[in-house]
Amino acid sequence: MPRPLRTHALLIVLLLCVCLASGCTVANTPRRSLSELRTALLNHDADAALRYIDVDSIVENMVQDIFLKYEVKSDDPLALLGIRAGRQAALALMPGVKELARNRVKAAITSPDEGGYFEYVKKGSVWYLDIAADGDTALVKPIVKSDTSFRMRRMADGHWKIVQIIKE
Repeated sequence: MPRPLRTHALLIVLLLCVCLASGCTVANTPRRSLSELRTALLNHDADAALRYIDVDSIVENMVQDIFLKYEVKSDDPLALLGIRAGRQAALALMPGVKELARNRVKAAITSPDEGGYFEYVKKGSVWYLDIAADGDTALVKPIVKSDTSFRMRRMADGHWKIVQIIKE
């Protein structure tokens, strides 16, 4: 290979390695949003982190999943009526629950992490995630075996937010 061509090829390979090593990702993709979320968490910047986490949607989805699980298991009409009444009560309490959840998430992010909650974030990389995007939603699963995945949704400005945590 001629010397100038070899030099250009070496520079391209070097540039690719630098991009991969720095966690460089394409803008407006779920992986980019997760990379920025990781940075915000490690910097204990709750406002930046909450740009990528929709706490309200996560709480709503968790409550729906809980009641759906009980409804599916119930074969007693009276118990089913109680579950549906509980769902209505939960809807009435939802604004307070969401506010409490947002405050707890903010406090956890801004804390000095004495409990080591962000150790996995420090060790992890967005490249260890399998991301299946389909239009404005994406399903994200760790590459390693895990019983937890999450769903993301593209926002109007192009960034992506976690909107649902899925326990399998």
